Amino acid sequence: MRAMVVTKAGAPLSLEERDVPEPAAGQVRLRVHACGVCHGDVAMWQGIFPYKGFATYPRVPGHEVAGVVEAVGDGVSEHAAGDRVGVPWLFDSCGQCRSCRRGDGVYCKDTHVTGVTHDGGFQDHMIAPAHSVAKLPDGVPFEEAGPLMCAGLTVFNGLKEGNYRAGDRVAVIGLGGLGHVGVLYAAAMGARVAVISSHKDKAAEAERLGAELFIDSSQEDVAVALQAWGGADVILNTAPSAKVVTQAFPGLAQRGTCVVLGASPEMIEVKPGALLNGNRKLTGSTTGGPEDIRRALDFAAHNGIHPSLTRFGLDDAQAALEAHLNGTLTGRAVVLTE
Repeated sequence: MRAMVVTKAGAPLSLEERDVPEPAAGQVRLRVHACGVCHGDVAMWQGIFPYKGFATYPRVPGHEVAGVVEAVGDGVSEHAAGDRVGVPWLFDSCGQCRSCRRGDGVYCKDTHVTGVTHDGGFQDHMIAPAHSVAKLPDGVPFEEAGPLMCAGLTVFNGLKEGNYRAGDRVAVIGLGGLGHVGVLYAAAMGARVAVISSHKDKAAEAERLGAELFIDSSQEDVAVALQAWGGADVILNTAPSAKVVTQAFPGLAQRGTCVVLGASPEMIEVKPGALLNGNRKLTGSTTGGPEDIRRALDFAAHNGIHPSLTRFGLDDAQAALEAHLNGTLTGRAVVLTE
């Protein structure tokens, strides 16, 4: 089988021929059909993963995996050959710590990550723990399911962490691979949506996706524009920028919440008065657990959420990483194995 491998941090992907693996007890083997490309894949490839020494090499990237179960190991009863499934960011965790017991395995100190500490979806076949694999709803194509396993889950949980209620005003910072999915989910939930971007050429795309307001952060006072709109009940920051969060935070409505989804090495500056005057909140959200994935996928299936995709063949996976790094993508990149 084919596998695209990062042999060491910063090295370009190399194509390897490997034997098809056999699942051990508690594991399943997937025939991978599609794998989305995320900023985490770029960070692993570049060797700039936020936690020093966490990523291990050589490694097959990819944690937005969608495919079909081919074989199951001993003791696996929840999946069978032929099941359409996906594999998320969380490959495995200890299952015993406080975080794991409350369903927050992504915060476990012994977290294992697909495509970072274990081989991911940039290959024809892969192994995953059966309990980490999610069944895909009928009617969701593999190429769309892949990005929903991470990008969809991230924005879905971000809206939940922001205490979103139907009819709220939601401002999405950034309209890249993650941001456009955020607009789709928010609009499908009945939100009034604004998009904040420094790229004014994104205005037409924002309107097409369902936004009623576009704010050019390179030309406008973001907070003033949001308050003129009525104030944002939820701000979803999908861009790796702390500066724009600082600009946007005073644009929250009373009891509004700014949810940071995009990582940045910069400091977010929020004056205490902006927090206290209106009981505003600043919080972060990453991915989620198995039940969160099920809800995010089911919501997408029943509400016709279709992420914009730029497709690459497995042999062109390096080009997908580079396009993500350079910001030249339209929508979400997805690597197809067929």
